Amino acid sequence: MALGMLLGEYLSWHYSLGVVEFTRAWGNIHWFLFHYFSIPTLLASLFAPFHRIQERRTRGFDPQNWFEVFIINTLMRLVGAIVRLIVIAVGVFAQAVAVCIGGASFLLYVAAPITIPASFFIGLWLIVS
Repeated sequence: MALGMLLGEYLSWHYSLGVVEFTRAWGNIHWFLFHYFSIPTLLASLFAPFHRIQERRTRGFDPQNWFEVFIINTLMRLVGAIVRLIVIAVGVFAQAVAVCIGGASFLLYVAAPITIPASFFIGLWLIVS
């Protein structure tokens, strides 16, 4: 009788609080990835110069200096955008992987009380036969 009560309490916990804790842990993983890659900040500063590297114009009229500053600042902004886009892509990929792995893990978690004993008995049956 005690084994039946234990099994009932376990299944009650597994499908109520266990599912809540699983989804909370899954949400924490997504929160971490979202803040680790800081995608909103990278999108907000997408065309900012890379590491704030930029040239300043000299005083006076100097077309050569103006073109040098323009080209260097444009290149630094392009480099910054490329690096930020790569980090954003890696962050989005990490989120997608977390969704796939989390979904598969959730299905395994929900099916575990049935599949683990079934696998045990199927293994015993295969050994005997």
